[in-house]
Amino acid sequence: MRKAALSSLVALTISLAAWTLVGGAADGDRDWPAYAGDKASTKYSPLDQINKDTIKNLRIAWTRSGLPEELRASFPDAQAPANYQHTPIVVGGVMFMSSAVGAVVALDPTTGKTLWYERLPPRPDGQGPARGGATRSIAYWTDGKDSRIVTNVGANLVALNAKTGKRYADFGENGQVDLTKGFERPITGWRWSSGPIVVKDVVVVAGVPSPATDILNERARAPKEMPPDDVRGYDVRTGKLLWAFHVVPRKGEPGNDTWLNDSWTYSGNSGAWSLLSADEDLGYVYLPLEEATGDYYGGTRPGNNLYAESIVCLDARTGKRVWHFQTIHHGLWDYDLPAAPVLGDITVNGRRIKAVAQVSMQAFVYVF
Repeated sequence: MRKAALSSLVALTISLAAWTLVGGAADGDRDWPAYAGDKASTKYSPLDQINKDTIKNLRIAWTRSGLPEELRASFPDAQAPANYQHTPIVVGGVMFMSSAVGAVVALDPTTGKTLWYERLPPRPDGQGPARGGATRSIAYWTDGKDSRIVTNVGANLVALNAKTGKRYADFGENGQVDLTKGFERPITGWRWSSGPIVVKDVVVVAGVPSPATDILNERARAPKEMPPDDVRGYDVRTGKLLWAFHVVPRKGEPGNDTWLNDSWTYSGNSGAWSLLSADEDLGYVYLPLEEATGDYYGGTRPGNNLYAESIVCLDARTGKRVWHFQTIHHGLWDYDLPAAPVLGDITVNGRRIKAVAQVSMQAFVYVF
């Protein structure tokens, strides 16, 4: 969320060649339905029309701002950020992007023309629409009949009809889920620029709750108290909260004894600010978690501090931990796991297995 930028582009550009050269390829062959191409985060495309011989023929076909002109009337003072970290998705020949104000925009990928854009609802005080910010990714879900785009606009989780861009009125409360609710300690807000992932029919949300203002003021130099960054699962159809995984284990939960001197009661800041991965065949979601409270100072949180700086596999249906591996015990170097785990099949001792590869800030790649 606050680490190395993925892109500094303010505009979305796409080469005409990338779309006109695909010939008779089926939509499924040229779709890009997730941030990294698929939920396994492989970043792989089977298309081979662009190669060392044809790349010289590529030309920019169109360019769109991170704040398309259709949104400027509602947000006259908004600007697309110089650090616009978004990767669009493409499903069924339609491109979906998260704009600079959080509203999702659907585009024709061959022309850049806007097909629809989300009308953000007014703020509670009635002073204009309630804007958010661009996310790195948005999620797509379908059951074969209904197709949805799922994203967070600021501190609200929303589901949009992929054909019309309209919110589902029966999703959450008045079409949105307030992600600031449900925390055990006082918070002033919630943020996550990476975006949710949908595993089967469950929307998995990580993110970072903002601590109460008085905590920030009192602990500005050496923070001790921070909200726990719980990971949560919601029903993709109704927005109902299904489960919460406690990244800082509560009393009686496995790992609680790694937070000595009752430091689990006030520590936090150890969730996932980066992107998540999933294996829908297994129904598992994989979390790359960050450093705990204080980053470079651990004097207020003695112990190994599970599950900070760990890769954690959860059953997406229940939120139960399947397995974990902690890369740093009691971290003091802010070695967050900065990227989505990459899933794939590899051969080990002649046997084909499912594997997970996690890159780290230590210049190690962990393979499980």
